[in-house]
Amino acid sequence: MPETPGHIFIIFFLIPAIYGVKLGVEVFARLVEISTPILAILYTILFILVIPKLNFENILPVMADGIKPVLAGSLQNLNFPYAQILPIAFFYKHMGSDARKRNKCIKYIFIGVFMATLLLNIRSLASIMAFEEYTLKTLTFPPLSTIRIIELGDVIQRLDPFFYGIFYINTFFKLVITFYVTCEIVSDLFNAGKPKDFALPIALFIGVFMPYGIHRFDMIFQLIMPYFILSLPLFFPIPILLYITIKIKNKKDQESKETVNQ
Repeated sequence: MPETPGHIFIIFFLIPAIYGVKLGVEVFARLVEISTPILAILYTILFILVIPKLNFENILPVMADGIKPVLAGSLQNLNFPYAQILPIAFFYKHMGSDARKRNKCIKYIFIGVFMATLLLNIRSLASIMAFEEYTLKTLTFPPLSTIRIIELGDVIQRLDPFFYGIFYINTFFKLVITFYVTCEIVSDLFNAGKPKDFALPIALFIGVFMPYGIHRFDMIFQLIMPYFILSLPLFFPIPILLYITIKIKNKKDQESKETVNQ
């Protein structure tokens, strides 16, 4: 949709996002809980329907040029989609001191990562097997082109609107979650109001900044590697340090309690 003005997308994403934040985290969490299984099933069905059009020989030979090209293409994409786990992990602080709730939160985060990995692998394999190598390299978004080749007789074809719908809804969910976390961070930073009180100001800032900050799709690819390097501390050192800090704190608290009891 290159001819669609950018502000149209901003309006259709930000206005519902503001409404979702003002309703509260529980409301849109329930919506995500209901919608996600349906979207996952539809997503899987689309890639099942494309199987007759796939050429399984396109996936061979595996790593013909060694593992270096694979690493070169995968390392810079580690922040997408896996860095998006950070807004979800942010809600861990709301689990309180209940160990059962905290363990349950971590469990479902890992289940979500596993399911997302599985779906993304299915999508990637379908795209690789659908096109020759030279054609695949010219495609901006191969999964969409893969869905477009679905043809079952003269009845079922051009199912890419369904893919657009799934993509839009999933992107909207990610936006609302990240948007809510941003509003809560600002609320905690200034120690004023509630997250919903900052929804409109932050949305206005995003709406004004986005057309100038990232106004072309190719800029996203240019920013992936720098963002990956800057976000490396978030993937390993900082979580390890936090884990060690929490363990030391819990140990000291336990020793203090034992001293008081004695």
